[in-house]
Amino acid sequence: MMPALVIDHDPHRPEGANSPVFRVRQRGRLPTHWLKDRRPAEALAMVGCLYNLCAAAQTAAAASAMGLAVPAAQHTDIQCEVLREHALVMLRDWPGAMGHPAAGNELQGLASMGLADLEEFEHRLLAQRANRVLADLSAWWSASPSLPAQVLRQTADWPPGAGRMEAVNDPSFVRRVASDPSLAPLIARHGWSLHVRMLARVVEVARLIEGLRGVRDDAAGGDGTSRSGTCSASSARAWFGRSRPGDGWAEAALGRLWHQVDCRDGRVMAYRIHTPTDAMLDTPLADDHDDDDGGCQPGFLARLLSSAYGSGDSGARQRVAIALSCADPCLPVVWQTTDMTWPASQQAVGDINAAGERGGQHA
Repeated sequence: MMPALVIDHDPHRPEGANSPVFRVRQRGRLPTHWLKDRRPAEALAMVGCLYNLCAAAQTAAAASAMGLAVPAAQHTDIQCEVLREHALVMLRDWPGAMGHPAAGNELQGLASMGLADLEEFEHRLLAQRANRVLADLSAWWSASPSLPAQVLRQTADWPPGAGRMEAVNDPSFVRRVASDPSLAPLIARHGWSLHVRMLARVVEVARLIEGLRGVRDDAAGGDGTSRSGTCSASSARAWFGRSRPGDGWAEAALGRLWHQVDCRDGRVMAYRIHTPTDAMLDTPLADDHDDDDGGCQPGFLARLLSSAYGSGDSGARQRVAIALSCADPCLPVVWQTTDMTWPASQQAVGDINAAGERGGQHA
């Protein structure tokens, strides 16, 4: 069974520390058993097929965990992959949550975009140079004609407390840009509201475009004519690595994922993947509770969604849809609700689950 994220919505649940409006659990696990008893090189070849979303990150984490060589260009491949995934959220999930028409033209060809298409990324997502966006985020979202900026203008007046969560121990990509100077004045003024979380994605997109442009131009000897995918010193962040034998990690669009592998006598004996989604789930208060009625400690995502929901006013659905896009769990989402005015499963606010629906194997 393919993993899915099950979100239980009960606005009538009694208030309490362990009773938020939402509960979140994962149904099913990534099928790592197919990797067991394989030779490391064979297991590595299978990883990119089994986990075909964020495949570059998954492959780098797997190779690092098993002590196999990873090409230096993988750093660049992962960054391009993250950029594409961020673009998907900004051009599909944000507009869908806020009732905009489907952005068909903006999404066309997105899956194949790479270093040669940075200016196209820049135009579709920002409608101006990335460095100018970073210089004044507020000026950008308040005036840019780009579709993401149009959505941000709709969310700017939301109550700042709705969806506000501290960035400390945030399992999402937010931790990568939490200290970015372009966000500092907004965080000081509003905290980590939904609007600021959306802008954090814009910041990472702009940083990626600027950094990858440097990689491309370095490979071209500075004249910008090369379209090779090689890595260079201008890529300051490490996007994958190995913490110790058997443990490899990589940055993905959602956040950092880990692969843990036990190899003996040249064979994979055990394989485990830990994803940022795992860190977002509720924690059962007892090991044998795996049902809707079992007690649980609310996880990051349940608290984020509940905060976005607020009092359940007329804007709650849109805020919840945007909150889900901020977490971006990259799993099919199954909604279970006691509120008959809310969709019961896959159809939600302007396809509320579009923020979490990806298909394929990923978490």
